[in-house]
Amino acid sequence: MVMREIETLVRRYLAIRYAIAGSYDDAEGAIYYLSDVTGEQILWKAVRTPASYRHDIPIPWERRINSYRLSPTGYIAFSTDVDGDERWSIYIARGNVIKLVSGEDGTINNLGEWSPSGRYLSYSSNSRNGVDFDLYIYDIHTEKSSKILENDGLLSPSRWISDGELLAVKMYTYQDTDILLIRRSDGSTINLTKHSGEAQNRSPIPIDDRFFIFITNEGEEFTGIAIYDLEKKSWKYIVKESWDVELIDYRSGVLAYVVNEDGSSVFKLYTLGGSSSIEVLRLWGTIDDIDLFNGGALLSINSPRHGQEIFITDFSGLLERVTYSPKIGISEDSFISPERFTYRSFDGLEIHGLLYKPSKTSREPYPAVIYLHGGPESQERVVFNRIHQAILSLGIAVIAPNYRGSSGYGKSFIHLDDVDRRINAVHDVYHAVEHLSKKGEIDPSRLCVMGGSYGGYLTLMMLSIYPDMWRCGVEMVGIVNLITFIRNTGAWRRRYRIVEYGDPEIHGDIMLKLSPITYVDRIKAPLMVIHGARDPRVPVTEAEQLIEALRSRGREVRYIRLEDEGHGVSKVRNRVRVYTEAVKFIYSNLIEGSHSQLSG
Repeated sequence: MVMREIETLVRRYLAIRYAIAGSYDDAEGAIYYLSDVTGEQILWKAVRTPASYRHDIPIPWERRINSYRLSPTGYIAFSTDVDGDERWSIYIARGNVIKLVSGEDGTINNLGEWSPSGRYLSYSSNSRNGVDFDLYIYDIHTEKSSKILENDGLLSPSRWISDGELLAVKMYTYQDTDILLIRRSDGSTINLTKHSGEAQNRSPIPIDDRFFIFITNEGEEFTGIAIYDLEKKSWKYIVKESWDVELIDYRSGVLAYVVNEDGSSVFKLYTLGGSSSIEVLRLWGTIDDIDLFNGGALLSINSPRHGQEIFITDFSGLLERVTYSPKIGISEDSFISPERFTYRSFDGLEIHGLLYKPSKTSREPYPAVIYLHGGPESQERVVFNRIHQAILSLGIAVIAPNYRGSSGYGKSFIHLDDVDRRINAVHDVYHAVEHLSKKGEIDPSRLCVMGGSYGGYLTLMMLSIYPDMWRCGVEMVGIVNLITFIRNTGAWRRRYRIVEYGDPEIHGDIMLKLSPITYVDRIKAPLMVIHGARDPRVPVTEAEQLIEALRSRGREVRYIRLEDEGHGVSKVRNRVRVYTEAVKFIYSNLIEGSHSQLSG
């Protein structure tokens, strides 16, 4: 193919749309979800017809909608930001009326839940000082918000027990949380899961006014499901698995939950009072949301076989597809699924990863992109990735390791890269390449390293610590200097990132030693850098200090700065344009062998 044909093919993949965050409205029998069909992620509604479903946009809104909640009285609450700045404002809508609840003033407002009657809406906001998130309640009747609880740090309001009491999750670190019981009338609070050490306690769902279920890993490596007795102020496990339980929902005595089994999802049911669970679905993909309704469940599924779509199941194991997002002329049958692989790192630690092989058969090992996920408390999952599929269509393999520090492999594993141990994750990536090269799966002379956010940090570290391995690199919204990152990241998240990366006042020497900026002289491979100007997590100043350092040394670097994006690329027009350039850049270096041939 000539470059013009390649560009058209890649643009098709990157323009593929999605449907996520499905929610079932019992009153209407309608299905709501978020989709980027219009070019921006907004709210959609599907209503069953005799033939299939009719899809419409229930709220005339053009900016990105991040989350939404349906009330029993017909209101829709939703959060929205401006050009990816993640400064969420909250609105409510019903009929032709759309009202601002909180925001549009630079503050961050995180959407909570409607009370059982639909009169009250909870949310948290950092409006007091820009750092700490207090609990607020909006009253539909008075059309006013009241601050119920002044809080230190992050607080996420969750389900209500009654109109007078609600549950909320208090965050100390990303891996250490508690569940609070809060009275609406006076803000009085009880810490229900107070514990020693580190434990996740989250996702509480009331069963009645005495019991609620929640996800916890207290005393365990992996998360399970517990039931809490508010009368006795005690709890016990009711479900334990050998992998993390990551999602739960409850309705009429039936508990539905999702297990993250090495990156893919298993959907199970448990009847309260029963002795065992029933496996309903084992997917080659992930279930990102579940919503139980009378007679079934609405599932938001992300799979390399069909992309991100909404499905219904009646618990028989059969799936009915609700959405068919535009695939821009690409057949779903052509999508490539990964295979799992494991290997031993330098110290004998077992690492899991995913390997995507192009459909084009070749006797020679494939050129490859090493794709590094962000987080680092995240995981490369069995999901649909447009960039992966575009790269694969050009005959290039994709390797995605879950290096130490990734989630999904236990409480201990996630801390193996903290502060001064971060360099070990870099070595994990090297050993993934070495393992697959020795097996003859990939060509070690034609490699590109690519990643975003923390994956961008690792990309730069790989380019500098192992400079002779790479033909090129693509770094997206990545950390360049750990010290300036901590000092300049959003004030509300700084304390939580210090736990992971270190405190400049205490660990400054170590942090600088582990920063890519320290080794910028060693970078040899051509590099593309992509960053959003409105990024609140990893400020764009990280990219710009890197660009200045590289250009002053005469290194080959291409910089794409997006003025209307934040931490990532959310707008379809930007996604298509920017990542098409990135894939062309990779192709020219791995296949054509010269960046200068891009203009063909």
